[in-house]
Amino acid sequence: MKNKTFKWMLMGALIMTLGISVACSNDDNNDDNTPQVDNSDPYGKSTETGIACFNLLSQLSVVGDSLPDGWKTQKYKTLEGFVLDESQPFVRSVAIDDMDGAIEYYNELTGRELSSPKTDTWKLEDVGTLTFTPVNRADCLATIDVNVKQLPDLTQLRLVPQTAFPENGSSFTGEPYYHLGDVIRDKEGSYWICVRPCYAPTTVQSWWISFNITSTCMMTKAEPGLQRQNVPYNLGNKKAANGYAVQLISVLLRSSEYLQKYGSTTFGKNDCGLANLPKDAMPNDGITKIVSNWETKNIWNLVKPTGMSASDFKNYFKDNLTLIVNSAQFLKGSPEMKIELSHLNGASDFYRTGPANVYASFNMQKMSFDISSYATKGTGNAADVGNKALVMRFKDGKALAVNGRNYESQSPTEPIEGTTDIYRFSAE
Repeated sequence: MKNKTFKWMLMGALIMTLGISVACSNDDNNDDNTPQVDNSDPYGKSTETGIACFNLLSQLSVVGDSLPDGWKTQKYKTLEGFVLDESQPFVRSVAIDDMDGAIEYYNELTGRELSSPKTDTWKLEDVGTLTFTPVNRADCLATIDVNVKQLPDLTQLRLVPQTAFPENGSSFTGEPYYHLGDVIRDKEGSYWICVRPCYAPTTVQSWWISFNITSTCMMTKAEPGLQRQNVPYNLGNKKAANGYAVQLISVLLRSSEYLQKYGSTTFGKNDCGLANLPKDAMPNDGITKIVSNWETKNIWNLVKPTGMSASDFKNYFKDNLTLIVNSAQFLKGSPEMKIELSHLNGASDFYRTGPANVYASFNMQKMSFDISSYATKGTGNAADVGNKALVMRFKDGKALAVNGRNYESQSPTEPIEGTTDIYRFSAE
């Protein structure tokens, strides 16, 4: 699935705020738990370099909620991909759909805007370099040479087509524990929906989205001369999950239409299946089963945003939809703030892929923004955002495993540690 490349414009005090220790709470309007921006940044976490480093490391390893104070010399263990050749332990392979996916993967790591398959080098002071090289062979789409001092155990990522990924690259055997549409609750009480399960062994971690936006996902920015802002942060950075989530929920709400249009083909086939799942991932009757169980088990009332009715939540996905999908972004030395959005058109084919992400801009001298109204009711009155918008955050299985602390022992065939099963397709 092809998405717009991720633009790294995060400036100012964003990442620094992520390191502030904040008590977890489900009361989205509790100002006592809302982080305050600290204008000091002695370790450079909020610099452009620090932000880019955090993005890179969070995708290849597990960093936590922020960079540590000594992030420039901190060493991390690479968790992304598989070592297919034991004689080359620092070369890891990642399953990718096609060349477009390979380019998107490199762009999400680096913040580049590469649009065609060509050699490109990304360089960052105090971090290192990544070099993208198209290969376009049957067994390898591209390589990314890695020279990052925080990742001493990684020298190259090989981007391998899903269809050519060798069996010895499998990370697990047996049936994955979670399936599409499964729901869990974390220890803070937020509900998470599985939008990308580990159907294939090459899919190391399940992907999850939540519309329960707690106060720990809201940041207050208060500076002299600027209006007070209550903005989103730390929502996650896996943009493909945006499309997967909308596809899944849209189909659950319009299952009859989906089955009428695509019922002759197997659920999971790339031209009509959800989340680009492999062929034969789930039979078509699985859709009917999930729809029925979500209704009878009152799942809609659990996964909706706190403060919004289940009926309003459903109606959002039946109409044109705006998702707030990323942290607030501040331009250094400027009163401008940006909020990243995904716009999805519900008037056309409901099976929507590849949301186009855009930025809504605000002059903080003239206006304020309050994410809590969107997070709890889906409504607000912010220019360029619109009156109706949902806030969505993303985590993968390793990040959900007791807040990422037990990620190395998290197996796709076992429940995510520290969470509670609410609904499982395979348990019915």
